[in-house]
Amino acid sequence: MSGQLRVERPGLLSTIQDRGRYGLRHLGIPWSGCLVPGWQQLANALVGNLPDHSIIESWEGGLKLTVIDSTVRFAVAADNSADVQLESGNGTTRLQPMRSYTAEPGDTLALNNTGKFRVAIIAIAGLDIKPQLGSTSTYAKASLGGLNGAPLTAGAVLDVTSSPSGPEHRCTNPLISAYEQTELRVVIGPQEDHFSAQGLHNLLNGEYTLGSDADRMGVRLSGPSVLHRDDAAKDIVSDAIVPGSIQVPGSGQPIVLLSDAHTAGGYPKIATVISIDLPLLGLHRPGTTIQFRAVTINEAIEAVRLQQALQLKAMRNKQTVVDIDYTTHTLLSINLIDGVTDGQVS
Repeated sequence: MSGQLRVERPGLLSTIQDRGRYGLRHLGIPWSGCLVPGWQQLANALVGNLPDHSIIESWEGGLKLTVIDSTVRFAVAADNSADVQLESGNGTTRLQPMRSYTAEPGDTLALNNTGKFRVAIIAIAGLDIKPQLGSTSTYAKASLGGLNGAPLTAGAVLDVTSSPSGPEHRCTNPLISAYEQTELRVVIGPQEDHFSAQGLHNLLNGEYTLGSDADRMGVRLSGPSVLHRDDAAKDIVSDAIVPGSIQVPGSGQPIVLLSDAHTAGGYPKIATVISIDLPLLGLHRPGTTIQFRAVTINEAIEAVRLQQALQLKAMRNKQTVVDIDYTTHTLLSINLIDGVTDGQVS
């Protein structure tokens, strides 16, 4: 074992997540996994982990970690407005998202807030979490994954199995503009026949506000009523649901399911949010107004391919961080100005 970190302060909700727990929904076990997989992959690339390696997902910040022993390499994926600090014997340094840093024993990483978005991702090189049912993702309702099947708590200790090697890196964040948008693309169905033409029109032409009733399981929206075909169409025999499903109960107000979505439900589903737009519902804060736009399955697949290409390019083109000591000696040694004369030479 190379080192450990101690959780000094867990924040509002900080959990261990990885890609997710796939292939078990028929047993009633949700996928779980990181709400913002694009950021998970970028942050892991910056510290030398595999893209789907375990990370810490923090809602609203407040998380504080102290390096107990050995040296640790970490990176934070978040909006540029997030307040992240490294406290060491040399003082406190404000850190930049999408850049890796090295922390020494006794240093403390503080994610004071997540900025414009609700979620931030912290990748730690060699973070060592024991998987359960093929994944380290925390699903607290069933006490699965993470540390003891629960969100992080003060005093918890995280094991790290690798020491930093090579330089620190930074990369561009190609997904920022995608995550700033408030239009979500959806594929209509599978139970659109349970809704009236006016109900579907309202969904695709109205504006919906994210409510405060939101967690990793899903978010409630308020806006124009998504009208059912009739009273009998307000319920169905429970069938499979997945993250992205838009359920509509009898109230006509949509519920969009996220990573910890249960595996079956009895409300009809009018549409499904495409995978690359689903993080928007976890990132944006209550009160944000969103709209839905219908796309075909082929259009959804093409959009995913384009975003994946942008992400891979950013991961492959990560840049080495070079710290320059701007002393007089350093500036003279790199010969910034050359060929200067007194103007008297003809």
